[in-house]
Parts: sequence; structure tokens; C-alpha cells
Amino acid sequence: MKPTQVTVNNSISKIDKPSNNKSMMRIFLLPGVIVVAVVTQLPFLITIIFSLFRYNIQNPSQNGFAGISNFISVFQNPSFYSALLNLLVMTLASVVICAILGMMFALLLNRKFIGVNIIRTLVIMPLFVMDAVIGVIWRTLMLNSSFGLNAVIGDFIGTGAVEFFSKYPLQTIIMLIVWQWTPFFVLVFLAGVQSIPNEIEDSAKVDGAFGVKKFFLIDIPLMQYHIQVAVMLGLVFILKVFGLIYVTTNGGPGIASTNLPFYSYRITFFQWDVGLASVVAVASVIVSLMLLLSIFKLLQSRMGEN
Repeated sequence: MKPTQVTVNNSISKIDKPSNNKSMMRIFLLPGVIVVAVVTQLPFLITIIFSLFRYNIQNPSQNGFAGISNFISVFQNPSFYSALLNLLVMTLASVVICAILGMMFALLLNRKFIGVNIIRTLVIMPLFVMDAVIGVIWRTLMLNSSFGLNAVIGDFIGTGAVEFFSKYPLQTIIMLIVWQWTPFFVLVFLAGVQSIPNEIEDSAKVDGAFGVKKFFLIDIPLMQYHIQVAVMLGLVFILKVFGLIYVTTNGGPGIASTNLPFYSYRITFFQWDVGLASVVAVASVIVSLMLLLSIFKLLQSRMGEN
């Protein structure tokens, strides 16, 4: 064989190796992709199928294919739009408050002082408490108007206890969500603050950037990816809040604190209508995706300007 042919063959074999590596990587990824598809996409596909059928557990004789009539029934119900509005208000207000408080705590805990590690541990503790436990603690020990801390403070100052769950149900749910998920924002933002190189900090001080000016011109642009991660994951977590509502207000009074996931639960187990509940579940997914994409594009545009 000629030397030129050997060289050409070697070069061709070198070119073929990356493609072989990619095919092998795809083969190794295939089991994971299948598991994720079965766990996430298959239930959603079944939900879409159920949404097209009239399926009431209490009236099986009336079950059958419904087409889009289930969607029309849900979208003509004012309760659906009340739950949708509650979902948007609950989610956006909680994310904004969590982001502000998370940034404040992150900047505070980035300083060196006695007991900083203990305080960091105490700040992130609510993140590891279950939703149901948080609801029970706040409903019975903290905000109960008869024997909770709320009643004790009200009697002490002479104003009486505040009926949080009956007069301010949505605001109370937002407060509990903020209490639970602010530590997550603190963790992500604290990691972002600590990742800023000391050289940049020193250069900013030399250039006269201190305090608020340094925060907006130096810290925020360098933390943009941490901010995007915290906001997007926070949206995902808060959009599917269910346990807090179930344990504290049960969606009431009426539907004053009902979001779309809990509204789907109420239709399933109060009306026993799986078809209508599936429509609400599908609508929840669509609304969540639209909100996530909108917030992501907004963050991308704002961070791009910086």
C-alpha cells in the first residue's frame, strides 16, 4: 500500500471517530430519555386523552367521547378564571418577594461576622420542611385565632387576633410560600455573590463604585445567570403549590385561595368529574409553560441590556 493511501485511510478513520462517539453517547442516553418520557410525558398524554372524554365516576352511564365540550364547559365557568387569577397573583407576587428578600439576605450573609454560619443554617432551614408540616405549624401554632401565637399577640396588644385564613386567605398563602422558598433564593444568590472575583471587587472600589452603585453596575450583571436560575426554578416550584393550600385554607373561603392545581383536585374529588379535571390540568400546564417562557424572555432581554 502506498504511503499516501495509508495517510488518507488514517485521516478518514480519524474523521469517523467523532461520529461513532456521538452515536455511542446517544445509545447511552437512550435509557434515561425513555425513563423521563415514561415518567413525565406519558401521564400528560393520558391527561390529554381524558380531557376529551366525559368521564364522571358517579355517573358511568353518561361517560363517552366529549370532544371539546369539556374545554367549553371549563372555559365558560367563572371559577376557572378566578383560580387562574389566583395562580398568577400567587406566583408572581411570591417570586418577586422571594427574589428581593433572597438578595437582601444573600448580601447580608456574605459578610464575615460572629455566628454567620449558624445564621446561614437557620435561614435555609424552612427549605427542608414539607409543605404539609409548614401548613400545620402555621395554621395551629402561629396563626390560629384561638390559641396560636396570633391570639397571644392580639390579646397582649389589645386588638384581638387577626383572622388570617378567613379574611386574607390569598395573602396568607403568599406569606407562607415566601417563608418556605426564600431560602432557595438565598442559596442561589449567595453562591452568585461569592463567585464574584475579588479582583473585580477591588477594581470597583478603586473606581469609586460603592454600595448601591456597585450593586447595580457590578454585582447584578455578574450574577445574571444565578438570577435566571433562581427565578425560573422558583417559578416551577411555586406554580405547583398544593400542600400549603390543602392544609391551611382548603382553597377557601369559596375559591378565594384556589389555584389551578387545587381547582383540578376539587373537580376530581368533589364533583368526581375526571374529564373536566383533566381539562384544568392541561390548562395548568399550558399556562405554566407560557408564563415560564415569558419570564425567561423578559430576563434574557433585561440581562442582555446589562
